Amino acid sequence: MAQDHLVSVEGFRGFPAPQVPADDRCTMGNQCLRTTASAQDEDVTSMAVNRVELAASELFSLPGVAKAYHTSVLVNGEEYFFSDSGIVSDRMLTSHQGTPTERLDLGYSSRTGIHLLRAMQEHFQPMTYDLIRKNCNSFSDCALHFLVKKRLDKKFTKMERLGMCNVGLLKQVTNGMYTPNEVAANFQVEAVIADLDAKGDRFLGSAPETNQKLPLSIGMRVIIMDLNHTKELNGQQAEIVRYNPVNGRWEAKLPSGEIKAIRIENLRPEKELALSVGDLVRVHGLQSESGKLLNGLEGEVIRYVHESSRYEVSIGSDVKALRSENLKPVTNSTS
Repeated sequence: MAQDHLVSVEGFRGFPAPQVPADDRCTMGNQCLRTTASAQDEDVTSMAVNRVELAASELFSLPGVAKAYHTSVLVNGEEYFFSDSGIVSDRMLTSHQGTPTERLDLGYSSRTGIHLLRAMQEHFQPMTYDLIRKNCNSFSDCALHFLVKKRLDKKFTKMERLGMCNVGLLKQVTNGMYTPNEVAANFQVEAVIADLDAKGDRFLGSAPETNQKLPLSIGMRVIIMDLNHTKELNGQQAEIVRYNPVNGRWEAKLPSGEIKAIRIENLRPEKELALSVGDLVRVHGLQSESGKLLNGLEGEVIRYVHESSRYEVSIGSDVKALRSENLKPVTNSTS
């Protein structure tokens, strides 16, 4: 039986990590990364006007063995990072609690942050995060290659490489917070990079108009739902207190004062209609000409999309993204 998407986080409430000693820092961006460009590579730095940076924060360490890092990529000051929610962007460095341990200037790219989002979304979908097999550093490695043809320095991934060889040790170091995500079992960074190279400039002419906004924010009130093993928490209100880069989840403070890291699929904004995957709903109140054709039709909830504040609903052979105010739960007593 699947476990609840919820874990205790008492051991990691001290993040951000302590400062790295000066002699252990990289003082130049190029010293921290490996260049992968060749004469055959497309020149993504020609006509480059988009500033690219790497942000990194130390999470925890095994003294004398390895340090664990959270990394993200900045394009013109906009942070892009991979989490259990998928790829999100933010200008407040939320994933580093505002202050990364290191912030490295890596030069300029002809590709924008929106191009990056477009190119990477299919490879870094929500609910595919894994602390060692497919994490923030996997994303940063691929993102840097896409933007500036450089690779993330191996110092930032030493802990997960060690963890792959000893999952038991990793669970011990993380106080039991690590649970393998089987969806990420076959993920390979090199396969993603090969795909990005094969597609070349295809993403440059088909970028979306907007970035993927931060799905949740500090201080947001939410409702917990659909937990299986801790059902007593379902329906409780909670407050988002921070993003946890160790497990890629958001931490929420319960009415009891306890803090839990909960998958985004088990959270709904407090003011939204709380529907579960599989719930039957009836569409109503749409005003556009095409929308009016949907009024009165019934469908099944597929998922809630935090970024757009809409439910995806399967209606016949189509999937529609609809706001909660345009949906009514279908019950036996509903006429």
